[in-house]
Amino acid sequence: MMQKRFLQLFVFVLLVFSSFSVFSQEADSTKSFHFDGNVSVSNNGFSFIPTFNLGKPAAIATLSIGGNRFSFDPQFRFDLDGLRPWSFIFIWRYKVIKSDRWLVRAGVHLPAIAFRTRQVDYNGVMKEELYAQRFFTPELTTSFKVSNRLSIGTYYIYGRGLEKEGQSKNTHFISLQLGVRDIRISEQVYLNWNPELYYMNIDGTDGVYVAQNLTLAHKKFPFSISSMMNKGIDTNINSGNLDWNISLTYSFKNELKKK
Repeated sequence: MMQKRFLQLFVFVLLVFSSFSVFSQEADSTKSFHFDGNVSVSNNGFSFIPTFNLGKPAAIATLSIGGNRFSFDPQFRFDLDGLRPWSFIFIWRYKVIKSDRWLVRAGVHLPAIAFRTRQVDYNGVMKEELYAQRFFTPELTTSFKVSNRLSIGTYYIYGRGLEKEGQSKNTHFISLQLGVRDIRISEQVYLNWNPELYYMNIDGTDGVYVAQNLTLAHKKFPFSISSMMNKGIDTNINSGNLDWNISLTYSFKNELKKK
C-alpha cells in the first residue's frame, strides 16, 4: 500500500538524518538574538497542513523571537471576511542539533487554537457563533543542507484534539521536503521552490499528497509574491482536486549578536 511504503521511507530517512547529524555538530560561541516576522495576504488561506484551506481570502501574521537554539514562533491567521480569527498557534521550538549542514529541531504548538462557526438558537433566532477548538501538537523537523541552494528534510507533527467532542482526536502529518533557494532570475530577483510529498492520517482515515510553494522575491525589497499548490494522490480525506493560492508577503528581520 502506498501509505505503508511512504511511512517506511520516512522512518528510514529520519534515522539516517539523525544518525549522521550527531557527528556533524559544531560549537558556536556567538549568542544571536532575533526578532523576525512576516505578514501575508492571499486569495485562499492554507493551514499548517496544505490539505486544509480556508477557501477564501485570508491574512497570516508570523513572528519569531529567540536565540541560537530556542525560539517562540507564534502564528495568527484571520479570515478577511470581517477579520474573524481562523487560528492562533503558539509555537515553541528548540534546535537540538545545529551545524553548518544539519538541523534537528523539536517543538510544540501550545496551545494551537482553531476557530469554527456554528448556528445557535437565541430565543428562537438562529445566529452564527464563533467557538474555539484546542489542540496539543508536538513537531519534529530534520534538515540537511546539500549546498547553499539545496536542502532536503523531513517534518512530522502530531495533533491531539483536546475537546471532548466535535473535533478530530489524533492527526499524524509526515512530510518529505526539498528546498531549492536563490534560483536567479536576475542579479537581484530570485525564486525559492519548496516541493513536498506528505502522508496524513486523521483518526484512521488517511491520504498521500504532493504540494509546493513557489516564491518570487527581490534581495533589497521586503515584499514577495508566492503561490501554494496542493494535490491529492491517493486519499480518503479530501478529494484529489488541485488547490492553490497567490499571496503577497511583507517580511522583516532584526538580529542582535553578543559575544
